[in-house]
Amino acid sequence: MWPTPKAWLVTLVLLAPAAWTAAAAGAPDAVGQKTIASYCSSSGDVCYGVFKRSGKVYLRITTAARYFRRYTLCVRLLPPAGSGEERYQRCGSFPVFRQGGGTWGSSVNYLRQYPIRTAGRYRVTWKLGATPFGPSLHFRLPLI
Repeated sequence: MWPTPKAWLVTLVLLAPAAWTAAAAGAPDAVGQKTIASYCSSSGDVCYGVFKRSGKVYLRITTAARYFRRYTLCVRLLPPAGSGEERYQRCGSFPVFRQGGGTWGSSVNYLRQYPIRTAGRYRVTWKLGATPFGPSLHFRLPLI
């Protein structure tokens, strides 16, 4: 007999934080991905992170259910100094897609969506409207 949808959700909520914690250690997973930074809500319902795969930065979010249709992702070069466009925060709105097993998520290729490639430290914030889901995460370009 197959588990009920509720059993799947309970399993996901219980296992997701452990999986993200293991990933946060920076170990590559089976597909050669490395976690640069990650965060999960205390309930494990929402997890997001910065990942390196095939030399590219991916900004990902995963949820235990479809809590929202779109979210906002903002990236800023730190410190916000300089005279060019690199000093401005860039935000985009992205949809979430069914990932399987009742989870939803989105993966954004940083270089494809954001034009700033200046070397330095970047802050990434995932938001619903104007409210952040949790703490901002950081990564550096160029990737090492």
